[in-house]
Amino acid sequence: MTELLWLLLPVAAASGWWAARRAGEHQSSATARSAGYFKGLNLLIEDQPDQAIEVFTRMADVDRDTAEIHLALGNLFRRRGEVDRAIHIHSSLIARPRLASSQRRRAMLELGEDYLRAGLFDRAEALFRELLDQPAHTQTALARLIHIFQQEKEWRQAIAYSDRLERISGEYRGRQIAHFCCELAEEALARSEDADARSWLSDALTRDPGCTRANLLLGQLAMRAGDYPQAIAAFQAVERQDPGYFPEVIAPLSECYRILGRLDEWSAHLRQIQRQQHGGRVTDALADWLLRYEGEDAALQFLEGELREHPTLLGLRRLVEIKLERGEGAEYADLHALHCISTQMLNSAARYRCDHCGLIVKSLHWCCPGCQQWAAIKPLPDLVMKTGV
Repeated sequence: MTELLWLLLPVAAASGWWAARRAGEHQSSATARSAGYFKGLNLLIEDQPDQAIEVFTRMADVDRDTAEIHLALGNLFRRRGEVDRAIHIHSSLIARPRLASSQRRRAMLELGEDYLRAGLFDRAEALFRELLDQPAHTQTALARLIHIFQQEKEWRQAIAYSDRLERISGEYRGRQIAHFCCELAEEALARSEDADARSWLSDALTRDPGCTRANLLLGQLAMRAGDYPQAIAAFQAVERQDPGYFPEVIAPLSECYRILGRLDEWSAHLRQIQRQQHGGRVTDALADWLLRYEGEDAALQFLEGELREHPTLLGLRRLVEIKLERGEGAEYADLHALHCISTQMLNSAARYRCDHCGLIVKSLHWCCPGCQQWAAIKPLPDLVMKTGV
């Protein structure tokens, strides 16, 4: 309620300002407005915001020249989620024949925001396009248009307008644009247009040399072409760019090394990473390699030592699976129950978290559904907290 009070105060202030400004010309009207102004303030103080809104709305209707009050009311309704009322107020304001040009442009901008909030992207786009040539609103209009193109997956237009906004504002937008290029690359890959995909990924890395997504896609592209050394180079570039994404390349890297017959090299690299990270997916991958190529005893010895210092659910499940395969007598039922519990926990657990807003999700999103930040969602390490650590 306190937050709403602060939102309403500008409306009250605007109403009072108009009452004071025109007191000399229309004393009786000013007196009425002043009374309404104080009535609205009293309602705010008494925690009756809905009644206060109605008072300020009537005050705006009394004098059709009070554009500032209409703008403030419209913004307030939009923030409260009453988008229909905001649209009505801002549309009525634009329809006034004697409205000043600057106020008309502000009303158009606010109406575009209303349409954007309501999901009416075509109407919002038309208004923001009209404002592109207005220096006071160009940057805001460009940013809103980029948002619309992103929602509509119009990636080429998003790139073009992002380039324009970067030139005007001087703000680096290469990271965002690189992901737009990656979106186009994925569309090309889906159509089996590998050359176009490679071109878009090259553009992405030119704009943002740290774009891990581009190298992930380049690795997939190389594997599809049978160029496994090139795929390894691309996946290892992901690790150098951001070690947090290494779990995403474990499976394809393992496949590439296996096909090339370079398993010892892969084992050495995996051990090195495991000593640094101790995450569940790395531990599980190394245990799987030991199980396949050095046997159960080697895998069990590694897991038992690792889980004492760095417990993970994935490591625990792998340990239980190996022991279940041995069928160790009376412990079998307990191990089976433990395996079911750990599997259920892993299936229900989130595996990724946004570094920007903290949103936790089960699958990798390159654009966070919560805060709309690109490349902010990273794999979680799956480390179980130990008492006293």
